[in-house]
Amino acid sequence: MLAGIGLLAVAVLAGFVWWLVRYDLGGAHADVGGTPAPADAAATATTEHTSSTTQETTGVGEYVFDSATAPDVGTNCAAVSYGDVRDWLAEHPCDRVVRGLYETSAGGARALVSVVVVTMPDERRAAELRALTDTTGAGNVSDMVRDGSAEIDDAPQVAGGQYASDVTGTDVTIVEAAFFDGHRDGTLLADVTDEALLLATELRGG
Repeated sequence: MLAGIGLLAVAVLAGFVWWLVRYDLGGAHADVGGTPAPADAAATATTEHTSSTTQETTGVGEYVFDSATAPDVGTNCAAVSYGDVRDWLAEHPCDRVVRGLYETSAGGARALVSVVVVTMPDERRAAELRALTDTTGAGNVSDMVRDGSAEIDDAPQVAGGQYASDVTGTDVTIVEAAFFDGHRDGTLLADVTDEALLLATELRGG
């Protein structure tokens, strides 16, 4: 009788100890895990970083220029030119050409601006190219709308609008601009093209 009671007491005590050990271990495991981070935290951080590196708007002075398309970069200048300029570049190849397309607002009117930077092998060739592009009827390096590299709804023909150029060392910068919707203001557009010459530094990569 006493032996049976003793065995029962041992069984109850063993069961209690087993339950206690299991409970404590379960609590320790939960503490080690900690508080989980939100499932989308990493994705959110990555997205924010990517967005911060995207630059679409440039303010270089009075006007703000919004990039209308990604720049076009190449080394065959003749292939993206026309007229006498194309023929000249076929005989005197450039080192690099970068073409950009921007939109801006001036006097309440919307304007499309083409900026082209041509890098020649030496300063003499750069000066010769600028003199040729400044010549009426000699052709030019095509803007991206003219040769179909970019598609913009109701885009004006910038080649028939305002023109400006500059040469710095071996770099020739060519700017052409026109207003959308047939708007005309030569004086205002001249201000836009002069300021757009400053975009060359960014366009050629600093």
